[in-house]
Amino acid sequence: MNDDYRHRTRVEVIFRDIDSYGHVNNAVTSTYIEQARVTYMRDVLGTDPIGGMPLILAMIKIDYIAPIFFADTVEIGTRVDWVGRSSFGMSHLLRGTNARELARASGVLVHYDYAAARPSPVPNDWRQALVAHEGRSLERPAAGP
Repeated sequence: MNDDYRHRTRVEVIFRDIDSYGHVNNAVTSTYIEQARVTYMRDVLGTDPIGGMPLILAMIKIDYIAPIFFADTVEIGTRVDWVGRSSFGMSHLLRGTNARELARASGVLVHYDYAAARPSPVPNDWRQALVAHEGRSLERPAAGP
């Protein structure tokens, strides 16, 4: 794992994660990424995963590179790539035994006001904590032509 992913979550593959082909099912890989995302938010922002994360996952993209097998340990590197007005982008790198790359993922989360049923601005204290943790600017890239 490189320093581009300063936050890491380890997941042990258990038997129920395996599908009929003998490797981790794609939906379970998504769950591993969710665990890493929630752990990042808890560790970096101090949010409570139960009722304290006013977020909606707007998009996720996973590139599967190699199969994950029973009894593997998966290390998931997580980072925030950018922060916009009411959303931010995250990336994940999954590695297994011998640092073998297993998958890469990217997603967009929207800060959401559930009472008003609409997106809301990312809090300034979140922005500051994310920039401090990542150690770089998190300006959202300009949209292409």
